[in-house]
Amino acid sequence: MSEWDRRYDRADYVFGEAPNAFLASHIDCVKGHRRALAVADGEGRNGVWLAEQGLAVTAIDSSSVALRKAQDLAIRRGISLETQHVDIANYDWPAEAFDLVVANC
Repeated sequence: MSEWDRRYDRADYVFGEAPNAFLASHIDCVKGHRRALAVADGEGRNGVWLAEQGLAVTAIDSSSVALRKAQDLAIRRGISLETQHVDIANYDWPAEAFDLVVANC
């Protein structure tokens, strides 16, 4: 089990279920976009929020444990979220596929 899998391997959500406050405060920047990439999305709090705003979201992370929790959160919220377990440092995303990129840092 990876370090990140161990970190997220618990019943609660490490960073909670609400989106990052900075992201949520910039909702006007999100409007008008259709397809988002959520980089290092962990347990999905930002990706799920983006999907709730009407975007088609691909959430990527290096932790499969976190991505399972992201899918659980999406299901509970009644939205669709595409997740991909990837090595983020070597992920070569198709830039033309997204009109918004959000990253946790």
